[in-house]
Amino acid sequence: MQNGKYLINPIPEIVVPFVLDKFILAVSVETDVPADSVWRFAGYINQKISTGLVIGGVHDATTVRGRPLLLDQINLIIFQKISTSYAVSIKVPRWFPRASVNVWEYTGVDDTSEEILLSQEFANINFKLDQLLNN
Repeated sequence: MQNGKYLINPIPEIVVPFVLDKFILAVSVETDVPADSVWRFAGYINQKISTGLVIGGVHDATTVRGRPLLLDQINLIIFQKISTSYAVSIKVPRWFPRASVNVWEYTGVDDTSEEILLSQEFANINFKLDQLLNN
């Protein structure tokens, strides 16, 4: 405290230091909550893609969408597949004294993938054709 006012030293945006290629994430955020407070909001996770544009000699990375996060729980995030790879960053509220952030990337088969749906549809068509030809 300085001159009766609290000093707020906001935590800078937390950039995940690697590029992701799966679009399903789980994210948790923890902080120290004062005993007489109830905090639920934990900030935003931002998906950033490269547009390939150069502005002022710097490559552009555009934030596509910020998604809200809840404190002290696992947040399931499903981003749209608008690029083959992307980066993420987390922006916590400015009043957080510290932040512990965990990000997990889903590495299994993505059942929502258009390629999988199309291949299943193609397999169904082939199965029906086989049935018609063999009868």
